[in-house]
Amino acid sequence: MALPAQFKAVQHHIRTAQEHDKRDPVVAYYCRLYAMQTGMKLDSKSPECRKFLIQLMDQLETMKKELADNESVSQELVGNAHIENYALKMFLYADNEDRAGSFHKGDERGGAFPSVGTLAPEENLLFDVLSVFGELSEENIQHRKYARWKATYIHTCLKNGETPVAGPLAMEGAEEGPVGLWLSRLAS
Repeated sequence: MALPAQFKAVQHHIRTAQEHDKRDPVVAYYCRLYAMQTGMKLDSKSPECRKFLIQLMDQLETMKKELADNESVSQELVGNAHIENYALKMFLYADNEDRAGSFHKGDERGGAFPSVGTLAPEENLLFDVLSVFGELSEENIQHRKYARWKATYIHTCLKNGETPVAGPLAMEGAEEGPVGLWLSRLAS
């Protein structure tokens, strides 16, 4: 099913879902659910968008039936915990890779996890997906904000042929307030 241009904002969520179909179907399910909910807000009127959303709904219904015995899908609280734990695991992995200075554009090592350069966007997408369960906690908002900032920083450095500085860096305007406090905890 081709993604309509109006849904460009969720293309990475759809791709992340596809990448997790075998690895973690629960993550795949909630990424698609987020894409559907967001897509309905973006455009549920045009014929191509309606067709895409109906196909996505059918896919979600099929997945829900296949995962009926999985509490992470049948119970919202368990699903929330599953996605949050997965997002935090990815965040911590990326942070450890970042602190070790492991910057490269792809999974050149052939390992189970992508590089910090490709992982940072994925983990911040997973923080977006948490919004299917309601408002994000302040801590998860800060994680998402830092992940987005760090992903942009790493991507820009790699694109420009520069070596990113490893470890947490002060974000512009983050010296004060919760982001600064959170970054100071990360640095220790």
